[in-house]
Amino acid sequence: MMDSEVYLVFARLQLVDPLAHLGTVRAPNVALARQYARTTYDEDSWIEMMVVPRSATIWVKKVEERA
Repeated sequence: MMDSEVYLVFARLQLVDPLAHLGTVRAPNVALARQYARTTYDEDSWIEMMVVPRSATIWVKKVEERA
């Protein structure tokens, strides 16, 4: 099985709208992540859509798990 990464998917319907988090896709590379996002979240006529590797997110504040 190929290694894959989780990508966060964001989109907006109009330029004045904020980007909305639609969900995630798992893919072995960014090209397939783009394709999976397009086909998975095609229910609306998005004017913009983007994928971001989950590993690229930077926490500003996060609740730590407690043992």
